[in-house]
Amino acid sequence: MKNNTQLNALDEHFMNIALQEAAKANNKVFPNPKVGALIVVENNIISKGYHKCYGEDHAEANAIRKLDRPITNATLYVTLEPCSHLGKKNPCTDIIESKMFSRVVIGANDPNPKASGGAEILRNNNINVVENVCTEKSKKLNRRFFTYFEKKRPYVILKIASTLDGFIAELSGHSKWITNEKSRQSVHKLRSTCDAILVGRKTIEADDPSLTSHGYGKDPKIVILDSNNKINPKSKVFKNEPIVFTSKDLVKDPKKNTIYMLKKLYNKSYQTLLVEGGGETLSYFLDSDLFDELHIYYAPKIIGNGKPLYIGNNTLTKDYKLQLHKVEHFDHDIRMVFYRDN
Repeated sequence: MKNNTQLNALDEHFMNIALQEAAKANNKVFPNPKVGALIVVENNIISKGYHKCYGEDHAEANAIRKLDRPITNATLYVTLEPCSHLGKKNPCTDIIESKMFSRVVIGANDPNPKASGGAEILRNNNINVVENVCTEKSKKLNRRFFTYFEKKRPYVILKIASTLDGFIAELSGHSKWITNEKSRQSVHKLRSTCDAILVGRKTIEADDPSLTSHGYGKDPKIVILDSNNKINPKSKVFKNEPIVFTSKDLVKDPKKNTIYMLKKLYNKSYQTLLVEGGGETLSYFLDSDLFDELHIYYAPKIIGNGKPLYIGNNTLTKDYKLQLHKVEHFDHDIRMVFYRDN
């Protein structure tokens, strides 16, 4: 019989494999989380599965369906608590039967109150349930999902395109184009993974952008910050019925406005918000400390004067707890992606 230390080590080992399985999923699962599952009998993995697409089978169902023989006394490893509610599919707790599974090991509990409670249901069905194995890894894999439910606001991504000397536009507001076409295509792909995209009125006036994904996937809902009620209703964005926050919604305190907008978007079930500028709008989010991820594109251009990427008033002691996640090259442009260590 294994002691607790051995069992804990084994559980972590298999959960890490389940997390690798979950990571195979792409953005087709959104707004659902990425989830992986393993079925283990006598320390041998006999089936794997992951959630592939929103509205399709969950990880547990995919792993069970792939079994090629009847099983008993198996252990199911799943990176997120099995769901207990009827959604696009039946509850996963319905198919995790005690005649097949004696143990279920869970990476992280589900923060969605509509879906949580699966662990307790399984216990009531005479299954031994172990929770919180590799929890932080499971949560990091689904940063957007956990932020939305735990912080009750959208996951906020700030995107900046800058010259090497820190400008996002010429003094006139002209910014077409700082970055190259490949960089811009990566932005379009990023938009397709987000529920909403926010810009300030001045960005609309300067560029008259469409703010779509340009065919790379679904288009995000357009959100505009227009505190002075000056936006031109003939702008391209009005073809897509944007949400516009105006003076009737906003006050003179940028942080209060940022909190207000995020609350409204949360209530409308927007899980991820991409903030594309301009400098004033980006600065509101930076100064409010209300963001989770930063994508900054640098192009090999120097203009000496222009609109800066940040207009706040920080000092070198200000620590946003940014951790470099990756650096990508688009010909001679680079993109640096930072996650916040919250």
